[in-house]
Amino acid sequence: MAENNEVTPPAPAFRLRWDVLLSFRGEDTRHGFADRLYEALLVEGVRDNEGTSKGDEIRPSLVDYAIHDSAAAIAVVSPSYASSRWCLEELATICECRRLLIPVFFNVDPSHVLRQKGPFEEDFRSLERKFGVENVVRWRNAMEKAGGISGWVYENSKELELIQLLVRRILAELSNTPMGVASYAVGLNYRVEELLRLLDVKSNGIRVLGLHGIGGVGKTTLAKAVYNKLISHFEHRSFISNVREMSMQQNGLVSLQNKLLHDLSGRASQVDDANAEKISIEKMLHEKRVLIVLDDVDNGSSLVAKREWLYEGSRIIITTRDRDVLIAHHVNEMYEVRALGSSDSLDLFRYHALRTKKASETFLSLSKQIVSLTGGLPLALEVFGSFLFDKRRVEEWEDALQKLRQIRPHHLQDVLRISFDGLDEEEKCIFLDIACLFVNLEMGRDEVIDVVKGCGFRALAVNVLVARSLVKFQEKSVWMHDQIRDMGRQIVRHESLADPGMRSRLWDHSEILTVLKDRMV
Repeated sequence: MAENNEVTPPAPAFRLRWDVLLSFRGEDTRHGFADRLYEALLVEGVRDNEGTSKGDEIRPSLVDYAIHDSAAAIAVVSPSYASSRWCLEELATICECRRLLIPVFFNVDPSHVLRQKGPFEEDFRSLERKFGVENVVRWRNAMEKAGGISGWVYENSKELELIQLLVRRILAELSNTPMGVASYAVGLNYRVEELLRLLDVKSNGIRVLGLHGIGGVGKTTLAKAVYNKLISHFEHRSFISNVREMSMQQNGLVSLQNKLLHDLSGRASQVDDANAEKISIEKMLHEKRVLIVLDDVDNGSSLVAKREWLYEGSRIIITTRDRDVLIAHHVNEMYEVRALGSSDSLDLFRYHALRTKKASETFLSLSKQIVSLTGGLPLALEVFGSFLFDKRRVEEWEDALQKLRQIRPHHLQDVLRISFDGLDEEEKCIFLDIACLFVNLEMGRDEVIDVVKGCGFRALAVNVLVARSLVKFQEKSVWMHDQIRDMGRQIVRHESLADPGMRSRLWDHSEILTVLKDRMV
């Protein structure tokens, strides 16, 4: 029974950690339907919270964390579902968080779920005797809501078909999940409003908007925020990241074109020839109103769509460090992303360095001096603020300020280098390994930690890099801002040029390469 009257909650303002949460009673469906559904979701790359995928009784704090950080939930309501207070707690929290809820009625009548009758009647009476009628009302309301949603009724003979339908439903929901934006963004809202006026999505015609500015100033963050605002207006859309770097790799252009074609059509492309792929994209753009973001484009990136390819009402956003790129591609609206003002800069720095707006006069004075030397670049403010977060002595802040004063004015690489120099030797080695080898590999956090531990390093070192805002994990990959990555690679080049005969662990990646190779075999 396909759903036809559910109310989908508004999409969250950021990409959540998990795609879907499975809520089920283990003794009814584990080692059966729930396991097969879980495996099918994994095959399609859907992220499920493993801590809650076992159908067992788990800590309430974990339930709350998992649900708040999941985009959707599938509740497999089986005959003994209501015998577990934890299943009911999950269901109630899902409803309260207004997450998309997809019920599967597993060998139960949906009307019994709606009214808590049949196999649920005695279980709820038992819960009321144990926890009190007033406390159980919340769980009854959640069951009533699940029973009132037109979900799917499980039929053993059609299990495979049901699993495929559920996977497609979740994938369709995830296509509406916005791009991740910085955890704390300042000075963003008014810029987004400016760009929305320039794009004027309700008007006809074709608009190509170019965002240009220096590295680390926040072009990608701004593009993601605008994309999130516009996504509901376009059935066909795509956000292509790191165009410049990806296009330089072997078969990079084909990979980028494949992604664009896949995003716009909703199907995987098997074409390996760049010219053939280009023709497919051109044909598709002629026929559909699209929203496309091409992030970090340079003169060598030939993925940029020509205006004559585009269908009426389409919107293209291009970000670049080189304003000439926008002129060369006949962009009709250009917007320079400038550094933050002093007030916004101080706000962003204090968030990362102090996690509070309240600070002593001494730390506030030091904060203002530090901010004045960073040039208002969000990346510098985030990294340097994170560097100082665990430093609570005035002397440590004064020492950092002195180092900042010694660098070239507003030179981002030098600011980032201070944070790198504050790492211990093990953390430095792992940072350089990630900068040189891990970036752009499809390796999640757990996989990276496995490799690090395989080389004899502490997993805690990875957490330090994340806490310092030097490394981030996005979906299935490890990510660094290109300025941070370039700093790491420059350090490696400098080490090797300074002493070619030296086989320092600081730049010799042979050990970690061996571990990576072993994992790929």
